[in-house]
Amino acid sequence: MKILCIADIHGDRDSVREAKKFAEDNDIDMVMILGDFPGYRVFRNKELNMREIKSILNGFQNLNLLAIPGNCDHPEALDLFDDLGINIHERIRDINGIKLVGFGGSNITPFNSPFEMEEEDIYNRLKNLMDKVKDNKVILALHCPPRDTNCDRTTNGTHVGSSSIRKIIEKFQPFLAVCSHIHEAAGLTDRIGKTQVANIGMLSHGNIGIIETDDEIKIELRNLK
Repeated sequence: MKILCIADIHGDRDSVREAKKFAEDNDIDMVMILGDFPGYRVFRNKELNMREIKSILNGFQNLNLLAIPGNCDHPEALDLFDDLGINIHERIRDINGIKLVGFGGSNITPFNSPFEMEEEDIYNRLKNLMDKVKDNKVILALHCPPRDTNCDRTTNGTHVGSSSIRKIIEKFQPFLAVCSHIHEAAGLTDRIGKTQVANIGMLSHGNIGIIETDDEIKIELRNLK
């Protein structure tokens, strides 16, 4: 199975069209969106935020979708995702024997974005999910990266990812953790024990990830530009 993994669209309709064409031309079975649908100028406005999310989802019409919210997405997006049957935030999906565990939003940021959580809340909610998974064939689909990795480092070298997500990965060791959120770390990977961590990067900059789940789980990070 081939899963196209994208994130941080930020209102860029051209990038949506490019990603859809790529999916159609490359035998992609599923598109997984890791959040941050709306543009920077509108994400704090609930009405415009939701309008952007709906418009972008419409741009992927007729494709097999899964989605989690980013920190810039309004929490009401979860109701929309549920209505469309694509929600994997705080959900577990079995895909050909592989458990896909989704968790969106982020830890607290300086930007007062609409979908942020305290670290304790992230840990408790994500642990509750991972406690239900009994094998190690797990893909953790995140918006926010784990702290102190290549995947959460800003331009000035500061690590701003979630310490709770890192603790969860250290404890449960999923096979793969995909994330985004920190734009400067686009296309970078790291390891936490046995877990490979990959920052997919911004779709609006052409960044994508392709997860293949045939004989083994593997990911390729590419750029469409």
